[in-house]
Amino acid sequence: MIMVLVVGERPEQANALAESLGILGIEAVASAKDWKLATRALVAHRISLILIDVDRSEESKTFFDTMRDLSALPILVRGPMSKTDLVISYLERGAIDYCGRTTPPIVLAAKIQSFVRSEPAAVAADTIVCAGDLAIDLGHRRVLKGSTEISLTPIEFRLLSVLAENFGRPCTHKELLEHVWGKDVTHCAHYVRLYIGYLRQKLEDNPARPRLLINEWGYGYRLTEPKPTRKKLSVRAALRLVQG
Repeated sequence: MIMVLVVGERPEQANALAESLGILGIEAVASAKDWKLATRALVAHRISLILIDVDRSEESKTFFDTMRDLSALPILVRGPMSKTDLVISYLERGAIDYCGRTTPPIVLAAKIQSFVRSEPAAVAADTIVCAGDLAIDLGHRRVLKGSTEISLTPIEFRLLSVLAENFGRPCTHKELLEHVWGKDVTHCAHYVRLYIGYLRQKLEDNPARPRLLINEWGYGYRLTEPKPTRKKLSVRAALRLVQG
């Protein structure tokens, strides 16, 4: 089954194109041009190909580069055709093709089907886990915090991978030890504490107050979506809110 992630300049534009492709037999999900939302869609669905609507702005190029770095999935670009250098720029950046915005959906669908048939290995779905501004590409062993790639040691990445594969579910010390260090060291619980500390130093905004790598006291650890921080209001500010 072919499934396409359609990323549009505007939500209504992406939804309309996704619906048009759906009528033509290609399942599609729409996303706004936000890398966090797009990567969550990659995690939630078995995407075969990414279709990005671009304009002439640097923001569009930056978004394309971010998605290309986050995923090995093929990217088809759709945008204005008035400038040849724009087309060449995206092809040089790694797009599989560049289509004008006036290209009929039936032609887009044919291009997508043709590429998927000819390059089956290139469209295997990636496993990317997102937590806050953290993106963990398990298939390519890469971790990004925002747009910055974080360097991890092999043990640090294995530990993070186990937590990511069980996202939101606490893993016991024993589970983590067995999967990362092997069954022979299940008595060395301090290994887990030590390396969780290393990961927090690299991944948390404030390692002393972790919001991603959470300790479940007496049980183990879990990787989770950080809760939004709440700002304390002064009495005067609170009164202003109440009084309107």
